[in-house]
Amino acid sequence: MASGGRHAPQNSASEVRPSRCPGKSSDESLGEMALRCPLPPRPWNVSLSAAIQRSFSEACLRDALRFPAPPSWTRSVRGGMRARPPAGPDPAAARGPSPAPSTQPPVPSAPRLMQKTWGGFPDQRRLLAYLTQAQGREARLWRGGQLQAEICEAFREVVLWLLRVENIFDFSQTTFNLALSIFSRLIVSVKIKKHLLHCVTITSLRLATKVNEEEELIPRIKDFIKHYGSGYSPNELLRMELAILDKLHWDLYIGTPLDFLSIFHALVVLGWPHVKELMPQRNPSLHVASLTRQLQHCMAGHQLLQFKGSTLALVIITLELERLMPDCCTPISDLLKKAQVGIRQWNRCKELVKEQLASL
Repeated sequence: MASGGRHAPQNSASEVRPSRCPGKSSDESLGEMALRCPLPPRPWNVSLSAAIQRSFSEACLRDALRFPAPPSWTRSVRGGMRARPPAGPDPAAARGPSPAPSTQPPVPSAPRLMQKTWGGFPDQRRLLAYLTQAQGREARLWRGGQLQAEICEAFREVVLWLLRVENIFDFSQTTFNLALSIFSRLIVSVKIKKHLLHCVTITSLRLATKVNEEEELIPRIKDFIKHYGSGYSPNELLRMELAILDKLHWDLYIGTPLDFLSIFHALVVLGWPHVKELMPQRNPSLHVASLTRQLQHCMAGHQLLQFKGSTLALVIITLELERLMPDCCTPISDLLKKAQVGIRQWNRCKELVKEQLASL
């Protein structure tokens, strides 16, 4: 890899090694794991069992924690929504009998769309159901912790670099936030050498695009490397992908801080409609975009890795309520109860967030 380590030998499709070597300790470094990760054989040389084929889409978690679109809407390109055409005669009946099933391996179904605005969700009960779902995944997957002292500053620099780099492929902010969540989960659970942080960061972004973006919008790996990591080869990035997936048990989609920020913001707007009059330009979408910038800047602070993403999002929202509303005690108390966050934890996180936002 770019670190100067020895490249693992290439394997043919018939001699791929298992992903774990006998005698290896479970706490080996990510770099060592990436170096020994075998490249997978070409898809047309793989024979998958029926059980693996059935569970493939679930293992990749492309359908995990997605807010379903209302039944009267369908997907359009780039996550937009368009009205579903009225029901009519079944076109399949006019085409006659269906063709014989293909011998190609099954392709995982595309994820259900997470709606970008809350105009289609006026029901507070549904928002609370989404909140409960996100909290459940966060409770199962989140692991807080402290960074090694020698990489704290490098962590901050690489996260800020990712947030400032030109978004040439038009990835959504949801994708960047998921990439930061993957990176944060990994860095508190495994030792990562300083010179590997950049490679791990762009690989986290690559994985987030595969989970979150429309398939036709995912760039080719050579184009992706050209913009984000010209010092790496496709094989190096692929090996790092496999190493990260192995460390996170192929379970990438935790409830992200941006998920919680969107839910909390919608709950405030629905519960206290007059708050919209206090927002800049009275536009909830622009307001969420401004809060998203604050949230992602705070995710560069290594001290905040000890808090759940839901707690961080809650603090961002409540600080904004304190700024906008003189009588903010009632909505803040309501959010604390729904988020299941204690006062002491909220206060500790709030002080660190204020310090982090001072540098924005």
